[in-house]
Amino acid sequence: MIKERELRVLSALDTPKGRQELADELNYREGTVSDALNDLAQRDLINKERAGNRIIAKPGDARCVEVFQSLTKSNPHIDFPDLLTPSLLNILYYLSSDKGWTATELAEQTGHARATIYRGLRTLTNRAMAVKQHSQYRLTEAFNELHVFAYELQHHTHRTQIKQDIGSGTIVWESHEEFLVRTETEVEQSDYHRTGLDAFAEHGLQFFTTSEHYYFYSAERESLRPEDLFCHLLLIENDSRHRKYALLLAAKTNLSPEHLKAAADEYGLTEIVNPLVEFLQTEGKKSSEATPRWDEFETLADEYEVEL
Repeated sequence: MIKERELRVLSALDTPKGRQELADELNYREGTVSDALNDLAQRDLINKERAGNRIIAKPGDARCVEVFQSLTKSNPHIDFPDLLTPSLLNILYYLSSDKGWTATELAEQTGHARATIYRGLRTLTNRAMAVKQHSQYRLTEAFNELHVFAYELQHHTHRTQIKQDIGSGTIVWESHEEFLVRTETEVEQSDYHRTGLDAFAEHGLQFFTTSEHYYFYSAERESLRPEDLFCHLLLIENDSRHRKYALLLAAKTNLSPEHLKAAADEYGLTEIVNPLVEFLQTEGKKSSEATPRWDEFETLADEYEVEL
């Protein structure tokens, strides 16, 4: 997570500056500034260029840098580097002016203790950056950029990690700590779990696949559950063919409706997954535009030796 000193240097880079200039402005030692610049450069948040014997730092073109500098220019009286602690940035990743959250919901999402959540929310409400209405908190419109910055910073962090770990890839889905990436590179690192149709082979379902690979990054999970694979496939491509393959996996692994619906909530797929669950539960009696005909699905299941 980005540190206070890095945020102070980023805030000071309203124009390109050298190390000594930043040290004088921030009252830091040159070594401290140098360490901060190296960290920011490693995160692709700044660019460093040589001008004679000097190294000049410039803000990068990442969206999060643009938003952060907009915040600091619009609110010069607020010490954002001191305010934006790692735990508060985690809260702000979810908290916006568009949706209200209870402290309990934020604790569940972030993994922080409720005391930490209440402390962060109190900081925001005391500064009139957030309001509380009927036990729900939301940011004020004037400070919604705090949410945008926290979200864009984490998105940029994921992109930088992909660049460093596997070279290139496209993010298909992400949360604060995890992401689903499409890449043409085979990945062997333990935190990258193979997903998509390639991973269905682990459950006895072999499909023709393209040269693209899909991986789910998670430092916490040791493996992916069938319900994860089900949801990942719909995140990758929610068309009739992929929905049928997802249904085959659910039938093959005897996925419980409860586990599948819980996973759908986690990935933001509730409206897509619920009709598919009902289709399986009722053996096609409850169908929708998103589901195949039951006889068509039976034929497909027979082809792949899946008992319904």
